[in-house]
Amino acid sequence: MPRLFIAIDTPPAVAAGLLHTLPVHRGVRPVPAGQLHLTLRFLGDQDEDSAARIGKALEGIRAPLLTMQVQGVGRFRGGQGAVLWAGLAHDDRLTALFDTIEAALADIGIARERRRFHPHLTVARCRPGLPEAVMRDWLAAQHDLTLPAWTAERFVLFESFLSPDGARHEPRAGYPLVASRSR
Repeated sequence: MPRLFIAIDTPPAVAAGLLHTLPVHRGVRPVPAGQLHLTLRFLGDQDEDSAARIGKALEGIRAPLLTMQVQGVGRFRGGQGAVLWAGLAHDDRLTALFDTIEAALADIGIARERRRFHPHLTVARCRPGLPEAVMRDWLAAQHDLTLPAWTAERFVLFESFLSPDGARHEPRAGYPLVASRSR
């Protein structure tokens, strides 16, 4: 069964800039540069029938190009350690894209996400034994991190393949965002 999610890719230069900020410590596992993305919706395991319906629903979405920019950092704590992330500047068009995707998925019977949409890029996963000071120092040093803006031209339906070496993400289909027409 395919394990699916919908995301926006991060340009290689932005990914490299983010990964360069991370502390060098064996307890910090950076996300591979080619897999740094903004998850719009995690769908989990779906049968091929559902995957086809999801793809068809996403084909009908029309949304404008997005200007995205890294702004600030943070972390999520959990029982399996912590996640270090970079935030994204607020953009109403991004929120509208998320809402449109949610509505399209709801139309085909996929329940809406119950958690609030918090746009971020996961940059590293931290093992439970990582000293608190390592994370605290990174958060303080990168608190006001801002990287150059970029234009997102598409969102993607990805399939995730899990292995002992980590996840590998393969695009199943891309959906273009379109330039606004000038009057």
